[in-house]
Amino acid sequence: MGTVYLARREGAATQVALKTINPELLDDGDLLRRFQREAEALSMVSGAYTARVLDSGIDAGRPYLAMELLDGRPLDVHLREQGPIRTPAALRAMALALAVALSGVHRLGLVHRDLKPANIMLTSAGPRLLDFGIADLVDGTRLTRTGAGPGTLTYMAPEQFGEDRAGPAADVWAWACCVVCAAHGASPFAATAPGAVIRRIVDGAPEPAALAAVHSLDPELAAAVARALTADPAARPVDGAALVELLTSHGNPHHEPTRVDALREEITRGWRTLAL
Repeated sequence: MGTVYLARREGAATQVALKTINPELLDDGDLLRRFQREAEALSMVSGAYTARVLDSGIDAGRPYLAMELLDGRPLDVHLREQGPIRTPAALRAMALALAVALSGVHRLGLVHRDLKPANIMLTSAGPRLLDFGIADLVDGTRLTRTGAGPGTLTYMAPEQFGEDRAGPAADVWAWACCVVCAAHGASPFAATAPGAVIRRIVDGAPEPAALAAVHSLDPELAAAVARALTADPAARPVDGAALVELLTSHGNPHHEPTRVDALREEITRGWRTLAL
């Protein structure tokens, strides 16, 4: 729907990523509202593992979103060029960072609804969660048109194929799919046809070999992934904060909460083991 430019503000040296809607789409009210929603959502979300919005608005009738310029590349590109992540510490660092990012999103009453490898940027400073273009207020009005399915098929939760609104638990499901993809190279629900994907998600089970790829690297992380892929959303961690709690409890329900600085140090230390 848009183009991203390398840009800088006149008179300033700082470079930014400038996202705009393509001119031929400017008469599409739904897309304009989606772009505006992305700007509003991103400006609200802050944290070490999300992309920062620096400015947004409309110039000469064309909406724009200026974001911090990130190095690195998306997870899907990394997987195509270098293959799956095979370092346990790096995989856990990515899983933890994304869970922390989701906790910040969900704390604001937002649902990302399109968490997938293309929206995970692998930067030198750690993973970054991108693109809240179809994020939705949990208690607000659904922004996507009726029949315009949100999300990307192989990362969508079972409830997204029904009539119920997708809540934070759908992001938790997508988180698990992304962790599996990072270790295995593909979603645990990948199939040759859309219908087969939907059947596998709604009525089947994740690919055993895909889950085994995570288990071989980090059995504890694999257990959290399996919990997050429970078909009943009520049986998953309810949101990003609960997911962080699950990942840091190490099976001890009475553990002391992990300090934020200690959590960031673990993520940083693990991320350094990944060759980007």
